[in-house]
Amino acid sequence: MYFMDSAPGRTCIIDGKEYLFFSGYSYLGMNHVEAFREIVKEGIDKYGILFPSSRISNTRLSIYDYFEEHLSKMTGTDETVSFSSGYLASKTISEILSSHKNIYVAPGSHPSVVPGPGSRESEAGSRKQPWNFNEWKNEITNLINSSEEKEFVLIADSVNVMTSEINDPSLNITKDKKVTFLLDDSHGIGLINDGTGIAGQTKNSQGNIEYMFSYSLSKAFNIPGGAVSCSKHWASKLREHPNYSGSTAMSPAFIHAFLKSKELYHVQRKRLMENVHILNEQNCEVLTNKNDLPVFICNNEHAEKKMAAQNIIISSFSYPFPDSPKINRIVLNALHTREDIMKISGVTGDHTLL
Repeated sequence: MYFMDSAPGRTCIIDGKEYLFFSGYSYLGMNHVEAFREIVKEGIDKYGILFPSSRISNTRLSIYDYFEEHLSKMTGTDETVSFSSGYLASKTISEILSSHKNIYVAPGSHPSVVPGPGSRESEAGSRKQPWNFNEWKNEITNLINSSEEKEFVLIADSVNVMTSEINDPSLNITKDKKVTFLLDDSHGIGLINDGTGIAGQTKNSQGNIEYMFSYSLSKAFNIPGGAVSCSKHWASKLREHPNYSGSTAMSPAFIHAFLKSKELYHVQRKRLMENVHILNEQNCEVLTNKNDLPVFICNNEHAEKKMAAQNIIISSFSYPFPDSPKINRIVLNALHTREDIMKISGVTGDHTLL
């Protein structure tokens, strides 16, 4: 366990000592982009830090509507409903879906999108070994197509950051079935498919499959909040839920920063992808990377301690259970320099160190 003295970027400070930081989920590194910080300050000057009012009040800020319209356009959905956190957004839509009769949740899905005891997992959900999303999807597809039931709800994460994989949400369902597919896109939105997230891979889907997306906005965009992008029907249900009407909305200052930072996000995303390619080019035998995600699995159980001895902090914890083997990961962000990446490449390539 490491306790840092300040917010990490490309480096972090632990007990007064500087380490290279290859952990966390601030993929674009916006917290340390000075131009972004200035726009946040500009937003605070205009809107204040918070707008402590119900979203259903008769006095509202118009910026929330502009913001949600922007997210809807980005995801190609009818409407978007924003919340103060990604967890609250996902939990609210999962609660709404929980009354459905036939719910199937992919093993390993984030707890915020799991409706509860009424949902079902395939047999793969009980295994402690890593599971394969495509195997689960094929299993569920066969189940749906052979069932006498007509309507189903599927729930899954769009990106598995524990295996560095993008899950393909495309389905081949018979036309007499209707499927609502909720995807937690917290690690995809702002990052994959030019920032549109997993929605960019569902635009040509079957007409009997309805996709909706819940997500945190903190991972790539670095703003505290979350949202659900969906059809008008589900958006109406979300706005009727007490989690929406009874909670404080996102900080308008950060929404202001989001709306004015399109080019900054683009620049940082490009830098991040360049960093991913640099590390991939080193062909480190102990690293696994798929789909050009900024997450590299380090296939060495002693990697964390060995890296720390070289003044490098990586992500390391047991998953999916406390008694599971540790998953060691190198997480890149857009702030890392070529020198940073070459250093960690040298450590991972030196078998005497790992």
